Amino acid sequence: MWHGKEGETQGRPQRHSRLRTGFSTGTAMTAAARAALRTLLTGKAPAWVAVRLPVGYYLPVPTMARSLRGMEAEAQVVKDAGDDPDVTHKAVIHTRVRIVPANSPEEGEVLPGKTRMLVNRDAFSEIRLSAGFGVGRVTKPGLPVPVGDPAVNPGPRAMLVENLEEELAWFPAGVILKSMRDARLSPPDEADFTRSPVVRLPLRACGKRDACVAIHVHVSVPRGEDLARQTFNPRLGIVGGLSILGTTGLVKPLSHEAYEETIVAALRVAAAGRCRSVVLSTGGKSEKFARELLSEMPEEAFVQIADFFAFSVQEAARAGFEAVVHSVFFGKAVKMAAGLPYTHAHKAALDLNTLVRCGERVGTDRAVLDRVAQANTARHALEILLESGARELIGEVAREALRRSRRFAGPVLRHLRLLLFDYDGTLLADVHDAEGPQSERG
Repeated sequence: MWHGKEGETQGRPQRHSRLRTGFSTGTAMTAAARAALRTLLTGKAPAWVAVRLPVGYYLPVPTMARSLRGMEAEAQVVKDAGDDPDVTHKAVIHTRVRIVPANSPEEGEVLPGKTRMLVNRDAFSEIRLSAGFGVGRVTKPGLPVPVGDPAVNPGPRAMLVENLEEELAWFPAGVILKSMRDARLSPPDEADFTRSPVVRLPLRACGKRDACVAIHVHVSVPRGEDLARQTFNPRLGIVGGLSILGTTGLVKPLSHEAYEETIVAALRVAAAGRCRSVVLSTGGKSEKFARELLSEMPEEAFVQIADFFAFSVQEAARAGFEAVVHSVFFGKAVKMAAGLPYTHAHKAALDLNTLVRCGERVGTDRAVLDRVAQANTARHALEILLESGARELIGEVAREALRRSRRFAGPVLRHLRLLLFDYDGTLLADVHDAEGPQSERG
């Protein structure tokens, strides 16, 4: 998808062909676990499995699986993000699956002769989920999973449970019992199964089945730690690798939903870190300039929101912050001043009439406004204003953008502030909410 650099708003969107949908890391993990479990129960490695998605239908996913010794198998899936520019595209999601009695405290204590341990109609089966190399661990509060847990979100956890329940339901209890009785149940070849914390996910009651089993699923991503450095994970307190994500199980190209989830997660981490203010920047460069100016603020307080202007302000208000600081370049400020809730070039072409209206309010020379109205880009318009010394118009754009922010925020946020930067980092305007408790400064 074509777009300019941060801060460069183009005047005309382009048409695009239909983009291909992919699947999430949560779907990849679930497919790999399902393939490994089927390999254990049938002795045959499937070339693909149908994963039931949270949206209610099945998605065929290619898999590569093989049996290991005892009641253990492994499988992997290559993540396909479709046409979304996702750093996890083509990442390998690997699972090792081991079956043990549900009422066995530890896998290493299983004894093949004691099949009576498996007969317990009142017991619940469970999935014992653990994470290995390349899967992150949560170290800060505010995320959907507790501190110390593997960074596997609730959506993928629920999808894993539903799919493995289905897989077990296809096989009679006798098949599972015989498989476990015949297998040489020995500890795993590696210590990975017990190296990381284990999350216990209940399966449905055994019901009519005589065999209640626990399924240990160990997930890893070979290149996950390197890929995670290209994400917001380190800032969110997820260390050591990627998050296993997915609300719908699918990845839609340039998905608004995915980015909105990231913004909400970042705001929750900031709130959990007791930040009273957050800095909403439109990208890495504007954040860098804001960090230099606001060096006393903690790392968690800085949240990149891209083009999600209205959504981010509303979520910050809902999260209970006292103040929001916007850090933007001129092109985004113009679109914010126009009242556009979403400011991407493809969805919201630049309307230079907003500049003209701001100029008329502050008495900018008509000849300057005529030139601005014919500018090719926001950068070009800014060059005209700076050459003409029309700094008051630049300040009015910042003030109008902040007034629009107040309308989205409502009365909950006590203080709004906007830092408007030139593309080289020069601070062009620093304005405060005229309706808030502090007076405006420019």
